[in-house]
Amino acid sequence: MFESDGLPLYLRIKGIILQRIITFTYEDKLPGELLLADEFKVARGTIKQAIDSLASIGMVYREQGKGTFINRDALHKHYTDLPEALVAFHSATPVEAEILSLLSIMASQEVAERMGLDLGSQLMRLERLFMQGEKVVGHAVTYLNGRVYNDLSHVDNGSPLYEQLRETFGYSPTKATERYLPVICDAKLAHLLNIEQGCALFRIERTASNLDDVVLEYSITHMLDAALSLQIVANQSVVNQRWNCTIDKAR
Repeated sequence: MFESDGLPLYLRIKGIILQRIITFTYEDKLPGELLLADEFKVARGTIKQAIDSLASIGMVYREQGKGTFINRDALHKHYTDLPEALVAFHSATPVEAEILSLLSIMASQEVAERMGLDLGSQLMRLERLFMQGEKVVGHAVTYLNGRVYNDLSHVDNGSPLYEQLRETFGYSPTKATERYLPVICDAKLAHLLNIEQGCALFRIERTASNLDDVVLEYSITHMLDAALSLQIVANQSVVNQRWNCTIDKAR
């Protein structure tokens, strides 16, 4: 089940369980040690080591005769939602979202293909403007998987979208693939952004999913006066000779 990466087996299992906790695969309580041992095809003692390691950082706690429970207070200290965008704006003024609409729709052919859904699947379509003070600096149309977020009826301007999804539904996207393109502003976007048609914009297409690769979101965002700068750190494992890359926003 596991490929060797130099880590002890119990630490690899700990990492998997921690990811499940973070993504709310487990709600309040972990499965029993015997069930986990059977799932991971390891001895119960290995599972106990993994859970002991999680308990040592306060992520879980045991109750005699009842099981192992998740410490939500500790989880909120460790958990960080995906950023909604990696771009930086030239101005230091905070960026705030303004909700234009939130509608239940059926997936078009293009969106269905992007999200791996059937044509006509239920989606929630969220349209927003991004503001720096009185200036419009971006526009986004976000499609949310209706089978997952089917009861979404309100989005607050004041909180990040992923934070609201996590708090309302118990989980938000944990993985994202983005495509960045320079584009020329058309008439519709020029009207929304209050700029002249033909200006240069940054187009960002994001497909975001959970750990099981179920696509939860597809969004198209256009940004004005924004820049993207990334720093890539690459290193090769001495165990399996594979290259690993870490990408961070450059400062």
